[in-house]
Amino acid sequence: MRTSGSIDQRKKSVNIVDYFSSLEGRRIVLVAFLLSALIHVGALAVLQGIFPGTWFKPKLRTYKVDLIRPPMEEITRTKRQEFPAVSQIHSEPPKEPSEATISLDTKDSTYVPYTKALKQRIRSHWIYPLSARENLVQGSLMIVFRLDSGGNLTVCNIVRSSKHEILDKYALEAIRSANPFPPFPENIKVEFLNINAAFAYLLQFE
Repeated sequence: MRTSGSIDQRKKSVNIVDYFSSLEGRRIVLVAFLLSALIHVGALAVLQGIFPGTWFKPKLRTYKVDLIRPPMEEITRTKRQEFPAVSQIHSEPPKEPSEATISLDTKDSTYVPYTKALKQRIRSHWIYPLSARENLVQGSLMIVFRLDSGGNLTVCNIVRSSKHEILDKYALEAIRSANPFPPFPENIKVEFLNINAAFAYLLQFE
């Protein structure tokens, strides 16, 4: 009975030693696991910028942008200057140049002094061509010429021919050679004058 009892006791003591050895091994594994977990957590914390990785993180620069807009009154005034209202565009119809049509022999007292000066100037340049006189060529024609207020000739056309080219030519040349004419006097208010001038080439026989 004692012998068997000692054997049982020895078996119990062996089991206790194995138990503690197994327990010690588990503690080592657990400690190693915890240390590994802590190392990984620390590495992740450093990579994510959490303590202590924030010590090496560069400072972020901040910029302030101000959007400055002019007052609404100034914007409205500028738009009005750039884009005038429709009512302001061509609010007044364009003024057409005024003109009058007269004869070089007019009896209108408004134009008589001026047409007298014109006739004197044209006569000083008008001649009876020698070849026409020698060949007894006669005729009459009508020319309309246009003057501006400064006395400048702008248009000169034959409206009725003498049927003789040489006579027409010398009459036109007389008007063109007399240009420029005297400016309009103050009593003539128009901007242009259309003047009908009659030329007559007549031979006088003795």
